[in-house]
Amino acid sequence: MSTTAQNYRAYGNFVPHRSPGVLGAGLLASGILFVGLMVTLITGLFLGIAGALTALAVVAVAFAATGTPVGSATGRRVTFFNTRRKGEHQWRSGVTSRNASPHMRLPGMLGRTRLLERLSPFGHPFAVVHNPAMGGTYTIIARCIAEGPHGQDQDRIDTWVGQYSQVLTLCSQEPALVCAKAITDTAPDPGGRLAAMVSQGRSATAPAMARQVIDEIVEDYPTASSENITYFELTFRGRGLDRKARQDTILTELARRVPGFMGQLAAGGAGSVSMVTAGELPAIVRCAYDPASQTFIEQSQLNGEDPIEWNEAGPVAAQECWDRYTHDSGASITWEMERGPRSAVTERALAGLLMPHPDFTRKRVALIYRPLSPDSAADVSENDVSEAVFRATQSKGRVTASSSKTISATEQTRQEVASGAALVRWYLMVTATVRDVDDLDQAASTIGGSAGVARLRLRRCFGAQAASFAATLPVGFVPWEHTAIPDKVREMI
Repeated sequence: MSTTAQNYRAYGNFVPHRSPGVLGAGLLASGILFVGLMVTLITGLFLGIAGALTALAVVAVAFAATGTPVGSATGRRVTFFNTRRKGEHQWRSGVTSRNASPHMRLPGMLGRTRLLERLSPFGHPFAVVHNPAMGGTYTIIARCIAEGPHGQDQDRIDTWVGQYSQVLTLCSQEPALVCAKAITDTAPDPGGRLAAMVSQGRSATAPAMARQVIDEIVEDYPTASSENITYFELTFRGRGLDRKARQDTILTELARRVPGFMGQLAAGGAGSVSMVTAGELPAIVRCAYDPASQTFIEQSQLNGEDPIEWNEAGPVAAQECWDRYTHDSGASITWEMERGPRSAVTERALAGLLMPHPDFTRKRVALIYRPLSPDSAADVSENDVSEAVFRATQSKGRVTASSSKTISATEQTRQEVASGAALVRWYLMVTATVRDVDDLDQAASTIGGSAGVARLRLRRCFGAQAASFAATLPVGFVPWEHTAIPDKVREMI
C-alpha cells in the first residue's frame, strides 16, 4: 500500500493464477505433449511413418484442445451447440408452458433450489437458499446500504479497507465456506415509496403552490435518483457445518454465525446492514428477470399484500443467445474479468463501474471471492513463485521487466502468507440489463469504458450468458461447482 499524489492509497500485487507449462500452455497440455511425443516415437518404430504421423496428428489436436485459445473457443462452441440441440437454451413457464406446474420457478440449475428461513439469536428472520446439488450448499445474504467513499476522511476509508480485509480473512478461516460474493445492484428508483408517503401526509388545506411543487418532485424523483444496494452472500457446504447433513443443525450453525457476520460487514464500510428475509429475496430475483415488474412489486409491498413466493420468482420466458440473454421485459449481457489490474489501483478504482448509469435498466457488479484455507494458501503461494520463475526462464535472452515484476509480486505474497496473511482468489463479473435489445450495443460500450478506467480487461461470456447471469444474482450460485470439467483438472489447463 502506498500514498498517491491525490492522497489516495494505492493497492496492488495482483497475481493471476496460472498453470506452469511449456509454450505458454498449462500443465495438462504440457503433459499431453511430452507423453504424446514419446508415444509417437514408439508408434513410428513399430508401425512406420504412417503410424507416427497419425499419432502426431492426435497429439497435436489434444494439445490444441487443452493448451491453446483455439481449443477453449472450440469447446465453448461445441458446448453451446449441444445446449441448443437439447433445447436447454430457452425457458418457458406459467400456465401456457408444457410444464406440469404452472409456477414461474427459476430456470436451469437454480430450479432445484429451495428457500428456507431461520431466526437469528436476536430473533430476526433471515433467508437461506438451499441448493441440493454438489452435496448441498446453504447461502445467507446480507443487504448493505453503504455511505460510499465520497466526502469521507481518508483515515475512515483506511479503517474500512482494513476491516473489510478482516472479513475476507475470516472467510478463509471458515472451513465450510465455499464462496463469498459482494454484488452491487443499481437501478432507477421507481419512486412509488415517495409517492405513497406524500399521499399519506398530504393536507387538504395546503396551498396550491406547495401542492404543485410536491407533485413535480414526486414526478421527477424516479428520473433523478437510483437504488444502490450491495448484497453480500456467503455459501457454505452443508456437510462442513454438520457431518450428517442434518438440516436443522445446519440452520442452527448458520444462525450462530449471522450476528458476527453482520458486525464485520458494518465495520468494513457496509453502512446499514440487515439480513435479507425469505419474503424479500423472491422480489429481488423477480425484478432482475423482469425489470418492468419493479414498480408493481414495490406498490404491492406498500399495500401490505402477500410477498412473492420462491416458485414465482423466475421468468415466464427466457432465451439464451451466443452473446446475450433475453428474459421477460429485459435483455442482458454479462462480462467476466479476463485480466485483473496490471498496476496499482486506488480504493476508488471501481467507483465508475459501480455507479448507476442511465444507459442501464439494471446493473450488477459481482466480486466473487474464493477463500483458500491457510494450508492451501501456503501451497498456492509457493507454486505461484515457482511458476513465475519457470515462465521467466522460458524466454530467450534477459528476463523481461514484466517477468521480474511478477516474480517480485509472487515472492512478496509468499512472505506475507508465511507471516499469517490470508490468500483469496477473486473474480469480477458484470451484468447490464436494458429494456430493448437495440440498446445493448450502447450498454456494452459504456461498460467497456468504465472497465478501462478501472484498469480491468473484461470479456463477454460468450456461450454461457444464462449461467453467468445467474452468477451475479444473490442466490448462492457458485460457477465452479457446476462445471463439466472437474475443478482440479481446470486448474491444470
